Amino acid sequence: MMNNENKTNEEVQKKELEAAGPVEGKTTFQLSTGLIIAARYANKLRRVALVSLSNSVPKDVIIRDISEINKKLFDELINKNKIDKLDVIRLTIKVVYDPANKKLELEEYRLIRYVPEEKCSAVSQDELLRLKEENEKLKSEINALKEKLKEIELMINSGSA
Repeated sequence: MMNNENKTNEEVQKKELEAAGPVEGKTTFQLSTGLIIAARYANKLRRVALVSLSNSVPKDVIIRDISEINKKLFDELINKNKIDKLDVIRLTIKVVYDPANKKLELEEYRLIRYVPEEKCSAVSQDELLRLKEENEKLKSEINALKEKLKEIELMINSGSA
């Protein structure tokens, strides 16, 4: 008699689960390209995604959705951040996989751009000299304004005394 009750309970639980539909569990993944030249980011991201996600996400979904993510990232990198194709970058993205919809979606990305030392120190000497002269000019204007302020304070103090 106990076996029949157990089977009945199991059948009821199974029917409840079937009625509820598939369990929705989105999974978040973080992918990083490592250091690469910007022109190669799309290929590298696709390869990293195929290796990293192949156990959890179907291959056709990876290829389809990483392609869409690469299109979005291209606009961000080239148009908004003005990344040159020979710049060295590290791209890290977070993607969310929704198994119910069989879709990978870009949640966020982080771009680190590495600038060579030559570019950092490439401020021309002429530009540096111009900035120093402008700084000195502004300092002298500030000092002149301080002197005028002292004169005004003296006039106010002598007028009220």
